[in-house]
Amino acid sequence: MDVRILGPVEVSAAGRRVPLGPPQRRAVLAALAVDADRPVSLGTLIERVWDDPPDRATDSLYAHIARLRQALAATGARIERRDGGYALEVDPDRVDAYRFRRLAKQAQLPACDDFGRARLLAEAMELWRGAPLTGIPGEWAARMRYGIEQQFVGAVVTWAETHLRLGRPDVVVTELTPLVPRHPLAEPLASMLMRGLCALGRGAEAVALYARLRGYLADHLGIEPGPELRALHLSILRAGPATRPPALV
Repeated sequence: MDVRILGPVEVSAAGRRVPLGPPQRRAVLAALAVDADRPVSLGTLIERVWDDPPDRATDSLYAHIARLRQALAATGARIERRDGGYALEVDPDRVDAYRFRRLAKQAQLPACDDFGRARLLAEAMELWRGAPLTGIPGEWAARMRYGIEQQFVGAVVTWAETHLRLGRPDVVVTELTPLVPRHPLAEPLASMLMRGLCALGRGAEAVALYARLRGYLADHLGIEPGPELRALHLSILRAGPATRPPALV
């Protein structure tokens, strides 16, 4: 079985999706899944599920847990009372967010060469199905969503750096072209795409990408791109549209 929060909150078992019920119930599952196989106190669960808890939040929580236990009965996962709270008793590696972090950390180990790093990060990126905790409302879900998305961007940047060192700019451009517009504030992603375009002799497209990013930042935040991206842009302009990007360290 697998618990998925890198996108809509889902549980799958034997190739089938397990019906979980309404968003609030899926929020309870997500609140347990992020600490898989570790107890989460009642107070913490309530804070994660409700921004403004109702008068009988504990009773509502108990009801959601009872329904989730029924839904998970045939999956091998269990929700058990433990240390004054509840724990989703499942191998943490069956939770996609945990597996994503494990793969990303393995890729950063000094013993990992670029070929192994590219493979591990590609496996991690394949787990991504969209915005984490899609459809789950509330401040806790928003914070989790932002934090996980930052981890994802970091993994993609490392993946792109690795492929550029391996001489595979075409792979980088193919993967990052749709991603960069979805993360317009992630300047390292734009930098990797600009480098990939330059390595393919498409410097004019890299300059155009910079112009779009600069316009977005000016319109939405009233700021300029950071110094590293400005320096890359300047190096492209100085060398001409067919320039190759500065070497990655």
